[in-house]
Amino acid sequence: MKPSQQYAEDARLIMEFRNTFVELANQAQAKEGQFFLPELGPRPGVGWEEWNRLRGEVARAAGAAASAYNRYGGKYTLRNAAYITNNVDPVANWDMCLKDPEGFSPTMVISAVDSAIGRARQQSEQAARRERGLVGLIAAFLRWPATLREAVGPSAVQRRTASAIGIAGQIIVGVIASLIATGLAALLVLSWRSWF
Repeated sequence: MKPSQQYAEDARLIMEFRNTFVELANQAQAKEGQFFLPELGPRPGVGWEEWNRLRGEVARAAGAAASAYNRYGGKYTLRNAAYITNNVDPVANWDMCLKDPEGFSPTMVISAVDSAIGRARQQSEQAARRERGLVGLIAAFLRWPATLREAVGPSAVQRRTASAIGIAGQIIVGVIASLIATGLAALLVLSWRSWF
């Protein structure tokens, strides 16, 4: 997969999480929770079955988007009178805002993922510009051994085989890249001589 496609896919996964989270937040209302502290629960007219369905959708979207978010987004440090929580990932820990909406509000989650979506889209556009032309073609050629190893999967035998093929591929790619560079240098020298 081209880097621009990977960045665009990351943005799509994070956006899917954002949309499902916003849908859940729109169905939420602050209520008195444990120890008389506010927490978010279903607003009147939203049944527990619907609420749990929405939470399940958000959880599945968060699972898919968590690693993508970590490439573009940051983490929070939350403080209240009783404790300090470091490195809070808003995608992986989205449920915290239901339990403590004053310390970690849904708005903070949405703001963080919007920022990550923007970064992923920007990187996708920049990568798409770099992938055009001869430079992009050479980069795609040089990238294939790593792409092969990624595509193999978790099996130990397959990974060893792919690793061996990848090493051979990197050697071949290196040789071919050297030949291309030598050919380009020779063309440059010939064109230089023909001009002068």
